[in-house]
Amino acid sequence: MALQPRETGTLVDLLAGTLSEYDLRTIVAESTGDDLYVEWVGTGNPLKRTIRELIEAMEKEGVTPQFLAEVYRKRPRRNDVRQGIALLYPEIIGLAAQMPADFDLQIQGVTKEQTQGRFAPGLQRNIKDHLVMLSIGGWAQRLSEIQRQVCVVEIAGRAAGTGFLVGPNAVLTNWHVVEHGQVAKADIVCRFDYAEHPAGGPEAGIRVAGQVVWYRPYAPAELTSTPYSPPPLPTELDFALIKLASGIGTETIGGVERGSIELPPSSAPIAPGAGVIIVQHPDGGPMKLAIDSDAVQKLPPPGDWPRIRYSTNTAAGSSGSPCFTMEWELIAIHHFGDPAWKAVFNQGVPAHLVRQDIVSAGYGPLLR
Repeated sequence: MALQPRETGTLVDLLAGTLSEYDLRTIVAESTGDDLYVEWVGTGNPLKRTIRELIEAMEKEGVTPQFLAEVYRKRPRRNDVRQGIALLYPEIIGLAAQMPADFDLQIQGVTKEQTQGRFAPGLQRNIKDHLVMLSIGGWAQRLSEIQRQVCVVEIAGRAAGTGFLVGPNAVLTNWHVVEHGQVAKADIVCRFDYAEHPAGGPEAGIRVAGQVVWYRPYAPAELTSTPYSPPPLPTELDFALIKLASGIGTETIGGVERGSIELPPSSAPIAPGAGVIIVQHPDGGPMKLAIDSDAVQKLPPPGDWPRIRYSTNTAAGSSGSPCFTMEWELIAIHHFGDPAWKAVFNQGVPAHLVRQDIVSAGYGPLLR
């Protein structure tokens, strides 16, 4: 929704009564992930003129809702400000209520920047020339959707890995995440919305019970020091499809359906050097986001086995996480790390192969 001139004037007056120039600069950085304040409005202008120029710039970029959601969060005692914002953007209430993910920005596996509670991690100044420029508004909107769809997979009350919704009541994770729980017939629970609260401390999230209805094992070699010898068979895809006890994917949050992540029907073009984003629950903790803008690696010979390798960082508990391109295309399910003492790669199972196997097994109706 584009603001009308009168609405812009109302918003300028509202914000001028609660924000300083320092507040403006800080909130722009926290809500867009970039220090764009100076580029957009410069310094030294009167406060109201600065706010107006800032709003005009954000309207062009499509990030006004993200900025206002951050203002809404940071002014919990200013009901007049909150009400005024909500009148202009009703969706702000739901957007502001979402727990922001933590970002770990990397280049070839080396962390360059860590941030918390941002909608976009400064991609314009970090991606390579061969990567496309990304719309901040669209990129941030997709992130906010994915945050609602990723979960911790718990076995017998303990975090075992990460999973993500692939249908209204279906979660995908690795087989090795749930394997021992299945053998012991332990309870499987998926916990959604487990993230750091903007005011500090984690949100407990929502727990939904489930059971494995289909799976494929990992390759035996992946338990050894030579995981690619022999290469995995086409059926060794290391995934488990969990059917949930309720359709949490159809529930609404702030008037928006939680939704699910679509498993692609075919492989996306992924060239060596392409960026990879992994949304995960490392060490069973609150949701984090790891981004490496130079991540995809060449596979060892023969190079045609069903895996993707990348340098994006993960940790224990990240198994089962969705892996995306920089444009939020799902490409893989993270499942494995280099067993070498000095690790040089992480590894995922191509998402389109998982979809093909699930559909062939007759479980396609569970998918989005």
